[in-house]
Amino acid sequence: MIILNIKANRKKGLALCFMASLIALSACSSGANTPASGSSNNGTSGEQNSGGNESGSKVITVSVVTSNRFLELAKEKYEAANPGVKIELKQSYVPPQQQAGSMTMYAFGYDPVAVEKHVATVNAELMNGNASDLIMVDTLAYAKYADKKLLANLQAYMNKEKGFNEEDYYMNIFDALKYKDGLYAIAPNVVTNQWFGNTDRIKDLKLDPNSWTWAQFSEKLGELAKKGGDPIMGYTPPEMLLSDRIGENLEQYINWNEKKAGFDTPEFIALLNEIKAYFDNKIIQEPQQTAGGVGKAIKMGESMKMKEAFINLKLQRFDSLNFGQMVFEKPELFVPPTEDGSKGSSFTAGMLLAMNEKSKNKDGAWDFLQFLLSEEMQTAPDLGGLPVNKKAAESQIDAMTKAGENPLTPELAEKAKEIVPKMQRFGGIEPKINDIVKEETALFFKGEKSAEDVVKSLQNKVTLYMEE
Repeated sequence: MIILNIKANRKKGLALCFMASLIALSACSSGANTPASGSSNNGTSGEQNSGGNESGSKVITVSVVTSNRFLELAKEKYEAANPGVKIELKQSYVPPQQQAGSMTMYAFGYDPVAVEKHVATVNAELMNGNASDLIMVDTLAYAKYADKKLLANLQAYMNKEKGFNEEDYYMNIFDALKYKDGLYAIAPNVVTNQWFGNTDRIKDLKLDPNSWTWAQFSEKLGELAKKGGDPIMGYTPPEMLLSDRIGENLEQYINWNEKKAGFDTPEFIALLNEIKAYFDNKIIQEPQQTAGGVGKAIKMGESMKMKEAFINLKLQRFDSLNFGQMVFEKPELFVPPTEDGSKGSSFTAGMLLAMNEKSKNKDGAWDFLQFLLSEEMQTAPDLGGLPVNKKAAESQIDAMTKAGENPLTPELAEKAKEIVPKMQRFGGIEPKINDIVKEETALFFKGEKSAEDVVKSLQNKVTLYMEE
């Protein structure tokens, strides 16, 4: 049984969406075809890997920030199904906890030290010509590498001759990841936002749970906040809200094609002021601390009876949709608001994997990459995100409706089936740029610099980074 400990004296920035993520039991360290028994043996034929071992096994190398349970399981299963092939997971950074024999789990993102180490390691290996066959690139500005012809265009491998059947996957995910009409990274798992509305608080607001705007959010919830009383939104720090908003319209702010940033605009200044107004108008408030910080243990299925109008959830597993039943007596599932009320949502990747253009074992690397996308691996509990394989998603949802404890209701199951197909935009901000944005805009949210001064500095720093 899953236990959720809620402590009132948690650090600022630890939002309810973080607590919900614990329910999701993401086992990834970030920040996820035919089954293995039928996997082809491309790794033992065709192009040869430059690596190998003394036993003569073919080696497929995978460069990762830190390893995780999903990749370790994939390695074990793939090697068992493909005698003579070894998967080598090359970690750029080994956390101290892992050195001691345990796995490290982060709710969102990687340890910054791990990111810095991975970037340095991958850069050095690519320059020296000894990079891995597959490279984890969710912490890298992989568009830069694609421009330098260092990453393979995976579009060339996505055909039936290479074992890839488009009908098996949510191709909207792959399409959203394209860069300059090419596909240079694939996401085995995806994460998106979902909101839970408290029907008792919002029934008179006349909001469409399938299509609403940030303007409606500001207006309707602002009116609710003026009445005082219970909090309106579960606390989310301004930098997290800003990151989500940028991710919704990433192409507006980051144009890798032209190496241009788009932060020095009246629209972005308006966005900063809008987010600040959420806090000024008490739509979002920092949680009150209680003496001693005594927490309460909440079991899955036990009602928390919260009074907020909305709670934001980073959805990493379909059964986390039951979180609404925990927080509110009468919950309603909402898609996040958007700028124009469009029905397409944004997503981030639990992990992104790219293929080294100079790999001498591309066929083997592609075969392992396909295995990560297989129904067998996509249904693994340790996936660490929502599956991109249709059959895997459908079987997961079906199993959750028949669960003996806290099953998905038929209504939630139908909504779960609609979540991944509606993802239209990749909202993953390259970590270095995200760090720059957070550092610069924090000065505005703290009242130390004007929005105009912040965007000038932000624009210059991001532009310089993109032009490197």
